[in-house]
Amino acid sequence: MLYRGSHSIDAPLFALLMEEEARVSRAAWAQSMDACDQVRSEGISLRTTVMAQQSEIAELQAADRRRQTVISDLLKADHRRQRQFSEALKIVKSLKTQMIEL
Repeated sequence: MLYRGSHSIDAPLFALLMEEEARVSRAAWAQSMDACDQVRSEGISLRTTVMAQQSEIAELQAADRRRQTVISDLLKADHRRQRQFSEALKIVKSLKTQMIEL
């Protein structure tokens, strides 16, 4: 018999308790390692997702800059055409006035 404090513990029972404690400890360790592996795997997956999204964002930004350039060029061309049309209208009015005076 083993003595622990004021209580006595039977040796076979003590051995069973120690074995159970060791088994539970191993199970807890395995569970914590599984959880660690899962967190690491999720971290890698998230990192991969973020990198893919960053690449997609960069591509979208480049496409947006190209569209903005095209829009800017179209607006400039429209402005030139409006000026040319205005000039043409002034010329037509001037010619009309000259024809009336004749």
